[in-house]
Amino acid sequence: MISLDIKGAFDHLQYTSIKNSLDNLKYHSNTLETLIDILSNRKVAVNTSQGPATWNQQQGCPQGSCTGPTFWNLVADEVFQQDWPQEVHLQAFADDFIFLVHAGSKQEVKNLANKALQTFKTWTDKHKLEISLDKTYYLHINKNRYSGIKWGQNNIKRASVIKYLGVLIDDKLNLAAHLSAIKNKSLILHQGLKNVARTSWGLSKRS
Repeated sequence: MISLDIKGAFDHLQYTSIKNSLDNLKYHSNTLETLIDILSNRKVAVNTSQGPATWNQQQGCPQGSCTGPTFWNLVADEVFQQDWPQEVHLQAFADDFIFLVHAGSKQEVKNLANKALQTFKTWTDKHKLEISLDKTYYLHINKNRYSGIKWGQNNIKRASVIKYLGVLIDDKLNLAAHLSAIKNKSLILHQGLKNVARTSWGLSKRS
């Protein structure tokens, strides 16, 4: 399992990438024309002591906006259209990507993973997106020591636990890390309630 973190995915989404994706839909409508128009000839203006300063805005979609997630999905869909091997599965929720790679040997896993990552890197380079290596990890579900998963010329760090969509997945697949985290959260919540309700489990007059 390889978890990929894209640096500021929505902030770095290129308008040219979005417009090309809209063009590739080959579906003419007033809505489509409006969306393309929204992304064209945009400028940012800031008042300075020397007067207004303006520059062309060529990237960036607010993640909480109505159109931002749609624009991202249009661009991200391109990488899902790749002809991935049967042993390689790519999935994503918004800008959180995960590769699942399985094979009969460690060498096969390494080869498949690195080839998949190179294909993914071709997509990120095309759209001027970057991966945060500090937040990108791989999880090997095996007791043996393992290395050799790379992003370009850089090694990807191995983790014993990866958090994906709020679930902690460990290399033993027994959910021990996730259950432990839930227990700790529950204890903190329980302690907080005790501080408010005290030992009598009822709100005092001072509360």
